[in-house]
Amino acid sequence: MCFWRGCMNKKCAIILAAAAGIVCALATFLIMTLIRNADPFVEVSGLIQQKYLNGYDALAVRDAGLKAMVSELGDPYSAYYTPDEFKAYEHQVSGEYVGIGIIIKKDTGTGDIIVDSFIEGSSAKEAGILEGDVIISVDGTGVAGKTLVQISELCGGKEGTTVKIGVRRGGETLEFAIIRKALARDMVTYRMLPDGIGYMKILQFGGNCEKLFGEAMDYFINNGAGGVVIDLRDDPGGYLDAVVRVLDRLLPEGTLVYTENRNKIRETYKSGASCIKIPLALVVNKNTASAAEIFAGAVQDFDYGKVVGTTTYGKGVVQEIIPVKSTGGGLKLTISQYFTPKGRVINGNGIYPDYYVGDSGSPEKDAQLEKAIEVLKKAIAAQ
Repeated sequence: MCFWRGCMNKKCAIILAAAAGIVCALATFLIMTLIRNADPFVEVSGLIQQKYLNGYDALAVRDAGLKAMVSELGDPYSAYYTPDEFKAYEHQVSGEYVGIGIIIKKDTGTGDIIVDSFIEGSSAKEAGILEGDVIISVDGTGVAGKTLVQISELCGGKEGTTVKIGVRRGGETLEFAIIRKALARDMVTYRMLPDGIGYMKILQFGGNCEKLFGEAMDYFINNGAGGVVIDLRDDPGGYLDAVVRVLDRLLPEGTLVYTENRNKIRETYKSGASCIKIPLALVVNKNTASAAEIFAGAVQDFDYGKVVGTTTYGKGVVQEIIPVKSTGGGLKLTISQYFTPKGRVINGNGIYPDYYVGDSGSPEKDAQLEKAIEVLKKAIAAQ
């Protein structure tokens, strides 16, 4: 009896071992079949997870792969953002963002990135950065050749983290360790200039831009302004719907802008009949881009004001901001091209001003603004 029981146990063990081997082999076969039939990105990721010798940060590898995928499109305006980058991007364009609270501009003569002013509560100002400082690096990365938007994104990040800003001040090179914090940014500033001229600076089309644009125009009208200068210099753009709403308040009935996607399907944005009848002059430069170019192009095509400055950047494509649910990040993807009301192509061309005035390169003399005021005074006198 005992011998028989022992034989049965031995046979069971052999059968169970064989079954386990078959299950393992089947599981391996199924995994490899799934990998082979999967997307190549998933396949490579699976192989790394199965076979790579050393430890690694799986999320960092994933994000690097997604960034490389979008980068390979060769489109400078499309990008994949990690969760932290996506949050910082959304804050930046909404006017509520985490950063160091500086407004920067590019010297068109030297290419230097200059601290122009500070947002209220700026941690950069508290750390000792001064207006007029030339930014040369962010966390050790040189800023030469980067756009203002790219530099702003480098300065942004997670609240409470530290970023090192390198600046040139006179003959000195200095570095400041600055803590990022949540800040609210007004997208429009305005004031009255001498001789009854209203002046408005639009930083970006988003956040509270529409609200403050309306407040500014009401302020100018209530204070007897004869005309208004709208400064779009260094405005990187913003949201299409935001600039359309601002133009709808300003311009009379008609097409403001239209877009076409890759299938040539057109979407047209129009204004209503109500408008603001006041002489206008716009000031632009080579850093005026995207939604700001839509604004300038519409004012030109409606013959509603004159444009002064230099040819604008020439970004005439629209990006859709798409949350990527599987990662918590986001995708900024070029989906269409836009055209001015008269069908002008801005992408790669820009808006050519009615009065070409180069940057004087001197903080004491603003030749572009002076010309805009001169043009505006003539328009007021001709009414």
